Parts: sequence; C-alpha cells; structure tokens
Amino acid sequence: MEVLLTGLVVVAGVVCCGCGLLSLRKTVLDYKGNASFGISLFLFLFLYALWGAYARWQEVRTPWAEQMHTYKVILKDTPRLSARTVGAEGWLMPCGHGRDGQVISLSFQKDTLSSRLQVGDEVVFRGVIRLPENHGNPEEFDYAGYLAVRGMSGRVYIPAGDWQKLRSFDDADHNLPLVLSVRIKALLLREKMLQAYRSAGLGGEELALFSALTLGERSGLSKELKDIYADLGVSHVLALSGMHLTYLVALLNFMLLRFCRNRVFGCIGGMVALTMVWGYTFLAGLPPSLVRATVMYTLMLVGSLMGRTGFSLNSLAVSAILMLCIEPLLLYDVSFQLSFLAMVGILTVYPYCRGWFPASCPYVGWLGKSLWLSFAAQTFTVPLVIYRFGMFAVYSALATLVISPVAALLVYCMPVLLLVSTLGLPAGFCAKIVAGLVALQNGCLRQMMEWPCAVIDVGWPLWLTALCYVLLLVLLSRPWMSHVRWLECSLVGLLVLICAGFVNWRQKQNCSGWVFYYLPKCPAVHVVYAPGCSYLFPVYADSVRGQMTYIAETFWRKRLSRPPVVVRDGFADGRVVASGGLVRCSGRFSMLMLSDNRWNRLRGDSPVEVDYMYVCRGFSGTLSGLAELFHPRCVVLDASLSSGARARYAAECRELAWDFHDIRKEGALTSGLDE
Repeated sequence: MEVLLTGLVVVAGVVCCGCGLLSLRKTVLDYKGNASFGISLFLFLFLYALWGAYARWQEVRTPWAEQMHTYKVILKDTPRLSARTVGAEGWLMPCGHGRDGQVISLSFQKDTLSSRLQVGDEVVFRGVIRLPENHGNPEEFDYAGYLAVRGMSGRVYIPAGDWQKLRSFDDADHNLPLVLSVRIKALLLREKMLQAYRSAGLGGEELALFSALTLGERSGLSKELKDIYADLGVSHVLALSGMHLTYLVALLNFMLLRFCRNRVFGCIGGMVALTMVWGYTFLAGLPPSLVRATVMYTLMLVGSLMGRTGFSLNSLAVSAILMLCIEPLLLYDVSFQLSFLAMVGILTVYPYCRGWFPASCPYVGWLGKSLWLSFAAQTFTVPLVIYRFGMFAVYSALATLVISPVAALLVYCMPVLLLVSTLGLPAGFCAKIVAGLVALQNGCLRQMMEWPCAVIDVGWPLWLTALCYVLLLVLLSRPWMSHVRWLECSLVGLLVLICAGFVNWRQKQNCSGWVFYYLPKCPAVHVVYAPGCSYLFPVYADSVRGQMTYIAETFWRKRLSRPPVVVRDGFADGRVVASGGLVRCSGRFSMLMLSDNRWNRLRGDSPVEVDYMYVCRGFSGTLSGLAELFHPRCVVLDASLSSGARARYAAECRELAWDFHDIRKEGALTSGLDE
C-alpha cells in the first residue's frame, strides 16, 4: 500500500510540474491551461496528504515492546479527573528507549498528588506502554482509533508511587518543539482564565458550559449534558468551530477593522486580527473545526487585502490540504470530517435560497435564511452522523436557531468578564448574567428533548452512506446538466437509495447471533434470536444494571427493539434451558459456564459434547479434571480471570488439544453481530 501511494504521489507530482510549465507558455496561458494546472496541483497535494496520513497511521499503530521501563514525559494537555483516575496526554522526552517525541495516553491512579497535575508538568514514571486496543463488543466506541487519530501511539496505567513530578513548565527550558511549547503556554493561560471564571463566582453547570463555549474546555461537562447536546444534534455548539469564530470576527470588525480604510492601516489591522484569531485558536487547544475556520478566515483576509473577497470551495479545499499536510491523521477525525462537510453544504446548498424570502419583511427573511443555513449545513453531515453515531436529531436545525443567539451572547460575555476580573472589579453581576444565559440555553434544550420523536435511533452501513453522498452530488449537478437529464438521474438515484434503505432495514430485522462480552466486572453471554427476542446469561446477575450500562446505551439501543431476558439458573422456555451452569440454546449452541467448583469432583463415563466452555472468575479447578465430563469445541477464557489463571488455563488447553479464545487478548467473541 505504501509503495502504491508513493508511486501515485510521484506521478501526480510529475503531472503537476508538467502542467505548471505548460501554463507558463503564452500559447497555452488560458483558462484550460490554468484549470489543468490547478486540478493537477490539487490532486498532487491531496495524494501527498493521503500518503502522509497512511505513513502517520502506521507509525502510531506500531506495537510497543511491552516491558517495564522508566520514561520521562511532559504533559501536553490539561489533565482530566474521573472517579478513579487522572487522564492526560504525554509527550515522550528522550530517555534512551526509542520512540522519542511520541504522544501517549497516561492514566494516573487518582490521589492527592495526581489531582494537582497541570499541563506542562514534567513527570518520570515506570510502567509498561501498550498499543491501544478495543474490547470488540458490538457497537463499541472505537477507542483505539480515537487515540490514534489524536496522535497517541500508546497507553499506560501508572499506580500511585510509580511516578514522580520533576518540575513544572516554567521552572526550566525543556527544549520542546516550537508548536508544542506555544500550545502548552496557551493552555496554561487558559487555566488562568478559567480561574478568573471561578473567582467571578461561576461554578457547576454554568462554569462547565461557559468554559466549553468560550475556551473549549469540556472536561467539566456532565454526561447528561453532553448527551442532551449530542441527541439534539447541537454538539457543534460545545465544540469551538466556525460559528464561534464568526462571533469573534464580528467583534474584531466592529472594534478594529472597520477603522482601517487605507492599505497601510488595513495591513496593520489585518495582522492584529490574525494574531488575535490564531492566539484564540491556540488558547482553545487547536480543535480541528476551529483550525479549519481560522485557516479559511486567514485566506479570506489575505485575499481581501489583495482585492478578492468571499469564501469558496477553493479556499475550503486549500484549508483541508494545508491541515492534512501538517497533521495527516486529521483525515480520520470525525470532527474534521463534519466541519468540512458542513461548510460544503453551506457553500453549495445555501445559495439556492437567494430570493426566496421577501425583502419587505426583514425579520421573516432573517428567520427563514437562518433556518435554511442550518439545513444547508446539515445536508452533508446527516449521512455521516447517522453512520458514525446511529441517530438522527429531528429538531437539530431548530435547536441551532434557538441557542445560537444565546451562545453569541455568552461568547461576548467572555471579554467583559475577563476585563472586569483583571481590573479587580466585582464580577458578580457578569456572573449572574452568564448563569442566567446558561440556564436559558440548557432549559430550552431540555424542553426540546421532551418533544415527540426528538431523537430517532437509526443506523446504516458505509455503503449506504456513500449512496447518500452520490445522490447529493447528483442533486447539486443541476447547473451542468439539462433539466430532463437532471430529473431522470435524481429520480433514479432516489429510487436506488430507497431500495438500499429497505434492504438495510430488512437486514436489521434479521439480526441474530451471539456474543461473549468483554466485561471484566460482569462476565456475560448474549444470545440474539431476533431484535425483539434475546437472552442474556450473566455470571453475576446483580451486576448487570451497574456494569452493562454502556452496552445497553449502544448495542441494545441501536440493534434491539426489546431489552434481553436475563436468564438465571433454573430457567427454561421454548428456546433456552439453563441448569447448574449448563446452558442449551435451541438452534444456537450449548455451553458450560464455570464460575464455581460444582463440577470439580464429579466423574462420568463419557464426556458430553458442548460448543463452548466459559471459564470465569470464581472457578479454581483444572480443565483436565473436567475432561471426563465435557468435551468443548472451544474454551472461552473470560476477561475477569487474573493473568496467572488465564496463562494456566491456556497451557492446559494446549495440552488437551482444545481450541481456546482469550477474551483479554483477542477481544469479545461474536458471531453474526459484528457487522
């Protein structure tokens, strides 16, 4: 694959150079020559970014030597506190073990010392760095891919006492890369600004939401609040993006750029504006959506100084290429994808509404254009959102229209609050205004969540998502096709999409299979006959409600129409019989669940054939002692077993020539549900 991409990049580079040389000749210096050069240059840069993304992906997915070593890192992001751990991102400093400059995910055991860690702290620890892996449960969040996209090539858990803080960022020169050093300084400044928020009297939900809207600090947001914003399709309000930058640019135009009439003052004002915008982007932690908006604003401002105005698909493409050339892994980042797709919708769909709304009614026109703008932004994002998150927010456009003015007021409250706090004046009045606006915004969203069909759980595969985008491109190709041909292609595309959606729906209705979950604290097997008929076999039935919440919110919610029947010992119906740990599922399989030693001292004349022998925590016997009673087709070693027990049972399986599946190493064991 790498050789193929390298060859394509070389070929595209040669073609680009050839077109560039030809376009310089007067005989071909025309529209076609310039267009061919532009297309070939774009193709070259895109392939170069794709080649860089592939190479960077291979780098971050390279396995580590899982050995205990001493490492030295500097924390490059603000630590996140949870119930039991303190999470952080660390940049590996030279320490003689290789992989210097890599970014890893750190999980410190939570105590008094780890809770006081800050961005920029230099820490030495002893541990084993491992490559991030997923558990393999159905509909599971791709945690390993998420870390890889963020450039983290490893993860490590550090118990209390196995680490030591050497110094803070301001104590000495760390000789870091310039971008990393500037980023850390910006995040330290952000911490001071957050402290100013707290000093003003903000706290709780008000502080968490105001920090997210103005500074991109979302660690304080509760899960309930994040779910509300996600379910209503307005998560972009929490993630700093072009909307927030638009408010900032409007403030800069009002206070600075409108006074810069001549060319000299225009250049000075533009440089000041760019410095402030990029400083705010670094202050927010360089989120992809905000970087995209900042790059586009930079291109627009430079173009305006050269006599060109407005955004276009060309500037959007240049922004994407520049970002991918600097950080290729952004290609896999869903926020990066959604940000650019939203802009594609705004630049292509929104212009069609010109002239639809009467100029005699400015308020009606503003309302209609705002709704159409939200609809245009979602036109290209909805298919990807449904594919990635399995849900559709019905009132997303309306919710965006309702909370956008409130979000703008909150953004404008930031400089006022910081100025008042800096001057040492009482900031209680400003804090009350912020608290009132936050309560208004959250109250509106909570009320909209009560509306009927606010969220529709729906999901489709990648091929159906691709069909949606093909249909969108056909619908937007009207200027280049005759009316009859465009209408024919659109109807055919719509018919194909409807048929594909029906096929996908039928496949969902035929959902069946089984899964041995990767849940160390709640070993369980789930057998699905149909979306409305399934059985759950937990080893510890009392732990289902507390330990399987994530499974219920993802897999059960998206793929099942009814929660599974929790099977206890002595259960029997037309499909399932469970007694003494021996389970028989009609038309599926049979299994023996070993979580105690009830079978250890029994003997039999001939072994009973079972499909699976499920070994969990609580069983302390030997597999060879059960060989006279059972002969399994496969032994499943649960993740609840200790490392020593798993190694011992794996050795026994090899001696008995039994196939086995170690869930801790190989992930959840599924059949028919992992599509």
